[in-house]
Amino acid sequence: MKKTVIIICIFILLSSCALFPRKTYITWPDKIDYVEALCDIDISWRDMKYSGSMSLKMRYPDRLQIEVYGPFGETVVYLAKNRDKFSFISSDEKVSDEKVFEKRFGIKLHEFIDDISVVNYRKSGREDIYFKRENYVVIYRLDNTENSICWKGNDGSICIRFLEAVFNKEGNVGEGSSGEM
Repeated sequence: MKKTVIIICIFILLSSCALFPRKTYITWPDKIDYVEALCDIDISWRDMKYSGSMSLKMRYPDRLQIEVYGPFGETVVYLAKNRDKFSFISSDEKVSDEKVFEKRFGIKLHEFIDDISVVNYRKSGREDIYFKRENYVVIYRLDNTENSICWKGNDGSICIRFLEAVFNKEGNVGEGSSGEM
């Protein structure tokens, strides 16, 4: 009986630690030429609604790979751009034409890559950094309180919150990379 109580107490203590989110500090470079990141994504765009985990890999200006994961870790959306090759795969479609993707989302893929690489940002009067496009605004919160990039417009919003990020190909944690405290 005593062992059972001790095991239950240890289990409760370990479980309670999981309830407190860990704080990740990311040192953001002024311009991102390369990034590998683990993220949360929240989409409420046109007829699409989804929240989940994703991985992102980008090499500016012409390579992008995004995988969005379902609740059991399975890939539910795969997007890849490698120079002139493009692939968008979801549970109900497979597209190899970038223009179809751009029409469906209303976002040009090369502009999306520019937005992720933070090339065109402007500071507003607020703390947020933003960039205005024709149909939407890109809002950057890269100050270690949220670590997010959001696209907001009449079609809705897409927000990516970075949990971990590495900005150099070697993956070294340090300047220009993420680290946990």
